[in-house]
Amino acid sequence: MKMKKIYILFILLSVSNINVFAQIDNLSNLSSEWMRSGVRNAATDAADIVVYNPAGVTSLKNGLHINFSNQTLFRKPSHSYDMGLGEGQKQYEQGSADPFLPNLYIAYKKNNWALYSGVFFSGGGATADYPKGSITTDLIGLGTLGAAQGAYTTIKDPYLKASSMYMTTTLGGSYAVKRGISFSAAVRYLSAANTSELGMTLTSSPFEFPDVPMSLKTTDNASGVGAVFGVSLTALDKVSISARYESQVSLKFKTSQDHDDFGLTTDGATNHRDLPAVLALGATYDVTSKFKVMADYNYYFQEDADWGKSSVATDEVPLSLLAGNANIIAFGFQYKIKSKITVSSGIGFTKMDFQDKDGYYANLGTFEVVQSDNTNLNMGFAYKPIKNITFNFGYMHVFYPSDQQIKVVNALPLDVTVNANSHINAFALGVNLSF
Repeated sequence: MKMKKIYILFILLSVSNINVFAQIDNLSNLSSEWMRSGVRNAATDAADIVVYNPAGVTSLKNGLHINFSNQTLFRKPSHSYDMGLGEGQKQYEQGSADPFLPNLYIAYKKNNWALYSGVFFSGGGATADYPKGSITTDLIGLGTLGAAQGAYTTIKDPYLKASSMYMTTTLGGSYAVKRGISFSAAVRYLSAANTSELGMTLTSSPFEFPDVPMSLKTTDNASGVGAVFGVSLTALDKVSISARYESQVSLKFKTSQDHDDFGLTTDGATNHRDLPAVLALGATYDVTSKFKVMADYNYYFQEDADWGKSSVATDEVPLSLLAGNANIIAFGFQYKIKSKITVSSGIGFTKMDFQDKDGYYANLGTFEVVQSDNTNLNMGFAYKPIKNITFNFGYMHVFYPSDQQIKVVNALPLDVTVNANSHINAFALGVNLSF
């Protein structure tokens, strides 16, 4: 019964917090322009800067600007382990791609002021799909068999599917106080929905009881409001420098229970998973009229966010403190090879300052997405067939450290170590329109 209590404490977190890559919650892949370069914090050339360099919107040409793109993600997280119960080594991996991660940005510039808006996913944006189960379903299965008190001895046909979508709408304005110096302010509204489905069948009854299928299906919803402030500086028409601060957004999720045979969730229960604050800095330098170099730095204040507490082996330490803060540093370039074609590439390094990585991974569901340091390589091109239309194509590959060894502290007293791996291939197509 002790293990069952552990599952009750963690099931809400186990299947609701799904990230794509990089740091734990906030996304940085927010446009096709970013996907082809990996560096956008100081950009001033397209409407996607609504989210990357909002103060720089005043650098766009007078008129209306619309930016739309979609990303397709082929994530391959996997994990393997031996539970030590005579079943041998088990291995599970992601079963499907994430075909849709769209974004839309609109900006209107008039002389020294601009208004802008956008709809995008600031967090989540992916589905953990394990059609043959995972360590989460195995641990829940162990607890369920223990609660059955010998009526059943094994489980079969486990599965897990969970999605997370932090849809965000922003509305703001920027103003150039003088040539080359602009400020911006905006509000953003988040509507987050996390869906969870898992199930299995109890079988092999020594009393010849019939097999019992069990399932769980819930949706957790939350909403919150935050602010974004920015500044953009341009010197000698060659150097651009920017800073952006996104405030923390408080997200208190409420569970809507559709079905739960395990008795692991409570309809109407609440739990926090705030979106952390972000400080983003950027710089660009026009080496020539055709060649530009770029650099970004993002810092994520995860420790200040309320993510609830862990009570497995960490004396109820906040999960966000176990995770620690995170940061990304990225470098890139773009080169105009013809008047209509510009190529770009970049590299980014994500560092996650885990204070207790094993303890954080007791937050079940983390093994299904593999959260750790990583490196992303980006490349792509822009094609401008006519003056007011630019098409963008971007590709990204994300590398994770191979064979990460992580102790499953919430499997105690069993001594279980997971071998975790992951990589991501992602593609983006987009268009930027100016009128």
